Order: sequence, then C-alpha cells, then structure tokens
Amino acid sequence: MATPTLLIIGHLCRDRLPSGKIKLGGTAAYAAFLAKKMGAEVTILTSVGPDFDFWNLFEKQDIGIFNIPSEETTVFENIYQEEGERIQYLHARAATITAEHIPNEVATPDLVLFCPIADEVSFDLLGCFPDALKAATIQGWLRGWDEQGLVLPKSMRWKRLTPLDLLIFSDADIVGFEDKISAICKFVDLVIMTRGRNGVRVFQHDKAADFPTEPIEVKDATGAGDSFATAFLLEYFRTGDLDSSVEYGQEITRKLLLSR
Repeated sequence: MATPTLLIIGHLCRDRLPSGKIKLGGTAAYAAFLAKKMGAEVTILTSVGPDFDFWNLFEKQDIGIFNIPSEETTVFENIYQEEGERIQYLHARAATITAEHIPNEVATPDLVLFCPIADEVSFDLLGCFPDALKAATIQGWLRGWDEQGLVLPKSMRWKRLTPLDLLIFSDADIVGFEDKISAICKFVDLVIMTRGRNGVRVFQHDKAADFPTEPIEVKDATGAGDSFATAFLLEYFRTGDLDSSVEYGQEITRKLLLSR
C-alpha cells in the first residue's frame, strides 16, 4: 500500500508546567509524531504565534506545518489536586481554523484527523475532504472557559458531527454528557470511547462492543488517548478491520506508556 497522507487539523500549544517550564502540547503534536513513526506522510494545519519555539522538532521529523499567523500560541495550565482531580486554565488562544484556510497543497489527503483542544476547529471544515477518511477527537469542542481562563464543560450541537466517518473520545472527555452518547451515535456511524483501565467501547449500528485491555502501571499517561486515536485511524485505513484496528491501537498505546 502506498504511503498514506494524513492531514491533522488543530492547535499546537504550549503547556505550562507547575515548575513554570513550558513544553509542547496538543493532540496535533502527539498524533503527528506517532503517525510519522508509523510511516504516514504528515501535514498539520494549525495556528500559533511568534512565541511558538518548537519548530525544530517538526523539521527533524519532516512534518509539514501550514500555520495561520496569530498574535499568540494557545497556552494551557493543568493544576492537579490531592484527590487527583484536574483544574485546567486556558491562558491564551491562537486563531480559529476555518475552511478558507485549507491550502491547495493538502486539499486531497487520504485521512483527516480533526483534533480541537480549545474549540478552534470550525465545523465548516468537517464538510471538506469528501474523498478522505475523516475522524475527530472531541475534547476541544466540549471546552469553554470563563473570564479568568478556567476551563469549563460546554455543550454542542451533535448534529454538526454528521460529516465524520468516525469519532474518538475518552470517558473523561464526555463527563457530564454521558447521556448524549446515543444521540452522537445517530449522527456518526462509528463511535469509539476509550476507558483507561476498562479498555475500549465501540458503538456501531446501534450496537456496543467492549474490548478489554491489560492493566498496567504508568508514570505518565499524557497523550495516551491521542496515541490510540492515531494508531487506530491508520490501521483502520490500511485494513478496514474494526476489531484488529482497536487491538492495534491498544497495543501501540500500551508500548508507548511502558516505555516512559
């Protein structure tokens, strides 16, 4: 099979650590590096500002980036409580990405992964790329924030997801909207929910199937869901086999976590 071309759409961001240091973040980054390692030709459509200083990481991997200039790069800060709960702040947000920003050079990809992190991916993009396999991770569309930047859950019109071929999210992403899963399944044929130690649940044609996983102890689960989504998508494009693609996504994610 020829090398698949993958277009990833979403913000690259700067994550502020408790120490004050800044690291590269965003689903687009995690997905791009893994997809490149898996042999895909990868391009990112994003928006960052002049404060983004991670260009060399993508250049080394020969990952193309089309940037929509912005005054600043998206910045998140995660504060973890003693009981394990996370408080998240959005300190800055780059420009919204819309259909008019699609460059001619990436107008006909094999696969598209929409991965908003701060409600930055316009829904008009989902109707583009008619010949591509189109997938999305959902967390960024369910994030709102107050005047102080405190991130809060935000509802959405699920019908907007209709142009997608498949949707991937974690049970943590959908907290507060669990009762909407049946509605989501009416608009997207294939819905995949990762559940951490509880494995993966797949919804297709009004039926649900569970895929257990082997529990492992991990030091850092950052990007695990993004890795699963990327590995699953590329394998599903290659084989068209749902079961083996879920298992492959789980295997790749497990290896990644154990390597940390």
